[in-house]
Amino acid sequence: MEVGIDIEEISRIKRAVEKWGDRFLNRIYTKREIEYCFKKKSPYPSLTGRFCVKEAVIKVFGGALNFSDIETVNEKSGKPLVYIRGKTTNIKISISHTKSYAVAFAVMDE
Repeated sequence: MEVGIDIEEISRIKRAVEKWGDRFLNRIYTKREIEYCFKKKSPYPSLTGRFCVKEAVIKVFGGALNFSDIETVNEKSGKPLVYIRGKTTNIKISISHTKSYAVAFAVMDE
């Protein structure tokens, strides 16, 4: 079993978006992730949560992936799923956030 975890300050991601705009967003997130997050009243908790998922999944794979390889989507129930290079995976994730922080945990059974 492989695990990964990441925690980030929401303000850090917000500052990156404000400074770099689409250049940052398109380097880190998929089009579908950007659309999902920006439908929210405040996109930054969701952007940060998805950033944490990417970091946690990269840790699961020992650094062998890029941010753009990883996509988080939600089932209709709200359950988050991870896709790698457009394909479903057996990676289980959990995402949470407070006013200031977001965290994600990823587990892959081999």
